[in-house]
Amino acid sequence: MMSDSGGRLRRVALSASRQHLALAGSALGAVGLAVLVAGGFDPLADAAAPEVPPLTAGETVDLGPVTITPERLRVVDELPGISEGDDETRVLALVATVTATGTTTEYGSMLSGSVALDGVPGVPAGGGAEDGPVPAGDVYVMADGTRLDAVQPGLEYEVALVWEQDSRADVPESARLVLVGRTLRESSIDHTMEWLDPAPIVAGDLEVTAPSAEDS
Repeated sequence: MMSDSGGRLRRVALSASRQHLALAGSALGAVGLAVLVAGGFDPLADAAAPEVPPLTAGETVDLGPVTITPERLRVVDELPGISEGDDETRVLALVATVTATGTTTEYGSMLSGSVALDGVPGVPAGGGAEDGPVPAGDVYVMADGTRLDAVQPGLEYEVALVWEQDSRADVPESARLVLVGRTLRESSIDHTMEWLDPAPIVAGDLEVTAPSAEDS
């Protein structure tokens, strides 16, 4: 199993990472979205929701609390400090560069909850019943394989956002990536300023690099 300092990947069952993403409209502005979500409205049911702008590998995207530059998707055994899951699962990883936008530390869980794969067979692994985009299970620092629990302001991180895929499913040639942005506003609960109203802002397909026969 993978510890905080490296080793084998372990499945992290974060409840926030296993909820449906709100897919109604772009972050450029669905009126009343916060009220609808708070009231239990499921934007996935809105078949008329407009499409979000396309995602491009190597292009920096401002998610609000962080900026992210998605570089490539690949099977995890090519990443330093992170090995494949086990006989029942493989791990897909998005290699990306991340920087906090403000002056406060952001949680790694906010980052993992802001990046999702959509429509990849076998994700989530283990026969999960989720429909729609699946947020990353965890985030690891590429340099040493440690889990990224916090994104410190003023620092740039090269990271791997990871998903477990059932090994009975084929490694996809490409996968649809959805990036979710948030808005900084006053919370109606305690009146503090928080990053709220998650909504997709870009989405697109990235090629997935599988291990070569020599590496298998």
